[in-house]
Amino acid sequence: LRTVKTSANFLGKNLASQLAPTAEDLQRYNLNQGTANKLEQIGRAFITTAKAFKLGLTQSVMMPVMRDDPHGAFNDMNNLRNTVAQLGKMFDEFMNDLMLIPDPVCSARNLADNIVLTVHGDTPKNPRDRGGWPDGTPNNSNWLYVMGNGHLKTGWFGGVRANGDTDGFDPTTGDIVQNQQSNATSAPAGAAVAYAIAKGDMRRV
Repeated sequence: LRTVKTSANFLGKNLASQLAPTAEDLQRYNLNQGTANKLEQIGRAFITTAKAFKLGLTQSVMMPVMRDDPHGAFNDMNNLRNTVAQLGKMFDEFMNDLMLIPDPVCSARNLADNIVLTVHGDTPKNPRDRGGWPDGTPNNSNWLYVMGNGHLKTGWFGGVRANGDTDGFDPTTGDIVQNQQSNATSAPAGAAVAYAIAKGDMRRV
């Protein structure tokens, strides 16, 4: 009965005003009329995500980002630098917001202490060719960026060498494995993310 009453109370609320970015939020995130739409969408999503976390509405958010054509990114270095700076500003403010929200499962910590972030896409670009930045990566390699908040070993595992050779990694030791195919580490990489989300509880993974 208590669960039903709580659910009915939740569904009966209009949460739009509590989740909407305020003018102060937009100013902190440096979102204004001159902000590119692809960046404004990310900033607004961050703001709403922090508010949803604070209200206990969800524990996970996935968002599509930068849905434009990046192939000519290096043709305008000033715009590229501004884009990177704005992304950094929004990530900083998102973490600042999370610092003010207690972790509901650990009162001694805040959400910034325990948040797990991943960044990935359908295909990266060839890091050895900035002209046109072609989609075909060396050895069909792919990569995943993870902020594990202390539950994962830091560093870069595998990679693309200057000569075009690629390295993978041993999922057990983290050691480099030369010329390893990316499908050999896709499942272990996903498991590492799950491990960070589970705060190091291997049973949950």
